[in-house]
Amino acid sequence: MAACTKVLSILSILTINSISHHTTSARTFSQCEAMKELKISPVVDNTFISSYLCIMKGESNFDTKKLVGPGHKSSYSHGIFQISSDKWCNRYRPGGICNKKCDDFLDDNIQDDIACAKIIVDKEGFKHWKSWESKCARGKNLPNLSSCSRIRRDLLEELESEGLMVYSDTNALPGDD
Repeated sequence: MAACTKVLSILSILTINSISHHTTSARTFSQCEAMKELKISPVVDNTFISSYLCIMKGESNFDTKKLVGPGHKSSYSHGIFQISSDKWCNRYRPGGICNKKCDDFLDDNIQDDIACAKIIVDKEGFKHWKSWESKCARGKNLPNLSSCSRIRRDLLEELESEGLMVYSDTNALPGDD
């Protein structure tokens, strides 16, 4: 009986650790933190950072754990870009056009979300997202990035300290002086 109680106690602790680890691996980014992630992504052109930020804000309010569904064809939308299991990812194993497991879009590593969003933009344009048409298209409500200038400087210094070449003219964002 004591051995059974001990096993149950251990299982309870493992379950609690698993749940607490899962809940801490997702988060809500600030606009400047999301901008930094876009800036270090090798797939996003600086010209479009405001557009991606506007979509992140409109779709999830920068929340990486947002999950919505079921929707069209019993699909679910995942993460900061609300990437749909209908076409772009698979709910149970890597798949879809982005060749990702949808749950991968529910953690605080948004580099894979950004890579998939870039694939979506390449195939369908920013108009794929409803929030783009209503909140971002034609330059309306695009975020003002000037408030993130300190983070931009910190990012450039961090990249340079890691020995990466930084070209200030290609890293400029609207509002950079």
